Amino acid sequence: MENHRDETMIWKILLIAILIDLIFGEPPEKIHPVVWMGKLIAGLRAHMNKSKIGGVIVALIVVGGFTLAGYLISLISGIVGLIISAYILKATFSITCLAGTANMMEKYLASDDLKNAKKNLPKLVGRDPAQLSKKEINSAVIESVAENFVDGIFSPLFYFLLFGIPGALAYKAINTLDSMAGQGDFGYFSAKLDDLVNYIPARLSVLFISAGAIFYGSPLSALKISRRDHGLTKSPNSGWPMAAMAGSLAVSLKKPDHYILGSELDMPESYHIKRAVRIMEIATTFLIIVSFTIAYFVYLPLY
Repeated sequence: MENHRDETMIWKILLIAILIDLIFGEPPEKIHPVVWMGKLIAGLRAHMNKSKIGGVIVALIVVGGFTLAGYLISLISGIVGLIISAYILKATFSITCLAGTANMMEKYLASDDLKNAKKNLPKLVGRDPAQLSKKEINSAVIESVAENFVDGIFSPLFYFLLFGIPGALAYKAINTLDSMAGQGDFGYFSAKLDDLVNYIPARLSVLFISAGAIFYGSPLSALKISRRDHGLTKSPNSGWPMAAMAGSLAVSLKKPDHYILGSELDMPESYHIKRAVRIMEIATTFLIIVSFTIAYFVYLPLY
């Protein structure tokens, strides 16, 4: 019987998961594991005390439950286990969906369709689009592309390589909790967990974004501005990829009343969104190459 922890299984799972994303995109909501996470979190939150203790209990149930589910899935051997594992892994990251949403926003903004741009901006960021200028919307989209490169691509693959399917599901559970638990006491523990698990991926992402800038920007500027401006954001992690993207594109990225990354540069035009997507895609390509190399040659299972 094939050992489910064998490194050959790991690279095959990774390959199939990426092909699923590139060919089919996101699974339907009814069979999407992250949608299941969201429903579980919403259900628990509705019946739980909104205190810090309540937030800790919900986090332990959700993260523990999906980690256990991932472990049980990893025990399934053969072709069935391979396909199920690949499907679950794909659900934890999204390449085509992020690029597609950003490109849609670029089309609205390039044609000065601010009505639809503002209507669809909440798909990418949480800020109120009502009072944003066109250039501030351009900035918000580019910031989202950079930040979601970490949350939606880098970190799930990072934890998959370390801990297999349990690690990828655990990360996605933490990230989903952070986005749904809110800013108060109830969401405090989830936010800290999210900061912790994204700490290393956020910093490593600068190298990949800088590499992606070789063809569409300035790698040296990406490294310079990420090092200088990463601490301007409230989040200890998001400033790294966003400042790197600002440097790559030689633009200023601004969240009104919060921060300006690359303050000496001009605000972005709509065409910079397309360049940001290209940089993200190249960075993702490099990430996939490195991930396959690790999975195929040097992978040591930690689960």
